[in-house]
Amino acid sequence: MSAEPADARPDGHESRAELSDLPRDIFWMLLSYLDPWDIVRCRRVSRSWNDAFRNPDNLVAVVKRFFPRAKEVRNLQGEGGLDPDWRAIFDRLACRYYHLARAKPRTIKKYRLCHPYGTSGDREWFPVQPWEYHASHACQRVDEPLPEGFWTYEDGLVVYPSADHRCLVLLDLETDQKTIVPFLTAGKVVRRVRLQQKVLVVEWAEPKAFHWLNDVDGVHRHFASSFDVVRGSSGWKIVFRNEWKIMFLGHPLSERDRFFSSHSKTHYIIYIWQPNRSLYTADEDAPIESLFVWDISQPSSYRPSLDPTGRLKEEEKTDGPSIISRFGFRELGFYSVRQRGLPGVQRLDITDDALHVEITENICDSPVDYSIWPAGLTSQVHTTSIPILGEGPCWRRDPGVKFPPYRGSGSLQTSPLTANETAQRWYTVVSQAVDDEAGVRFCLYNPRAPWQDDLDLTLSIETPFSTIILQQALKIFPFGKISGSERFLVGQGADNELLILRFD
Repeated sequence: MSAEPADARPDGHESRAELSDLPRDIFWMLLSYLDPWDIVRCRRVSRSWNDAFRNPDNLVAVVKRFFPRAKEVRNLQGEGGLDPDWRAIFDRLACRYYHLARAKPRTIKKYRLCHPYGTSGDREWFPVQPWEYHASHACQRVDEPLPEGFWTYEDGLVVYPSADHRCLVLLDLETDQKTIVPFLTAGKVVRRVRLQQKVLVVEWAEPKAFHWLNDVDGVHRHFASSFDVVRGSSGWKIVFRNEWKIMFLGHPLSERDRFFSSHSKTHYIIYIWQPNRSLYTADEDAPIESLFVWDISQPSSYRPSLDPTGRLKEEEKTDGPSIISRFGFRELGFYSVRQRGLPGVQRLDITDDALHVEITENICDSPVDYSIWPAGLTSQVHTTSIPILGEGPCWRRDPGVKFPPYRGSGSLQTSPLTANETAQRWYTVVSQAVDDEAGVRFCLYNPRAPWQDDLDLTLSIETPFSTIILQQALKIFPFGKISGSERFLVGQGADNELLILRFD
């Protein structure tokens, strides 16, 4: 009796070579022709294909080739000898970038925001109103003024006014863990909320005026409360740091009086712009302007809102927040940053060494000619660095970046545009969220010309290997403000809801 072939199976049929039998270099060559999500689909063909396309050893090259800038891959570079789970990493990244490439989030979560008038009917949330005129626009009039939102985002953390909890809440997008901010909103009118460098600053006013400028405008005392956002063993902790009165004479709760601010870990800067109400020297081109810099580095339990006379501060001798520099309209004019009736300022910053205030102005220098819109429109951007202490020289320069026109939703914290947006549609950009390390960009822009009445927002999503345009994004983000990273996109919906679009 003759012997059976060495590769024969018990049923008499010769066995076939499977993908798993191929040399790894050859198999990697095959994988190079497939998209990551196609690799996931191939697992459904058969059991052997499932084993081959799920093998972590085969997925290492794919992950490094397609997703070298993803957060998970970047983190592996600093983990030393740890053996990563390449299969889990590949599946997560393939899912994420599949949904990014199609502008279809995997999940959308909605969080109800507090009503501006609260449950009692008294106004509890009143944002600082945007300018109606700004030098960054070709016609000088802001084409679509958008109000500031009361939510703020930084590095996967969102602070928002929760209607369910009736207070400010810190949401960790990574874990979905919520932390209550120890700030009582009842009996206050919140003007702005900002999270920067893991320091949360809440600017607010008393609901009742303490004196009146005229029959219409009452002056309300305004304060700022700061909190340190610290990661603990069981999650995030929000610790009260200090409170200070941000304007000595107060500020009207009106749509004409404006103030803008920024802060670092140790300092706070506020720029105040008020119309001239004088019966004798009123001039629309000569508003009352001032700029103050505070040192907020020292914790203090003293709360000036509970001490109108200031007696308790003298008794406690606290080392809390203090003004370290003042600039009136004359000093601002000396440094050539006085804005007058046509503001051009678009960003306020404090340098990392806390030695200079940086004021960035954006001025459209194109003629009012709609035939060149938008590609023919140009602008000049200047950043002026002013010494906080002393009387040293200022430094006025071109920072080499472009900004979209001012529209209010970004306050004076607008980020410069990326290279792509600068070349293509800088004038139409309303808001953008850029994850530089991952190479992912979300851009919200208005493709309509400024003389058209209807606002029509469009969202573009760019990754290192895909670009997609989502029309009619106004229905999703009517407030014109977005933030996020390669994993999340955050915005405010039309139904007074905070929207969290997750892509993995």
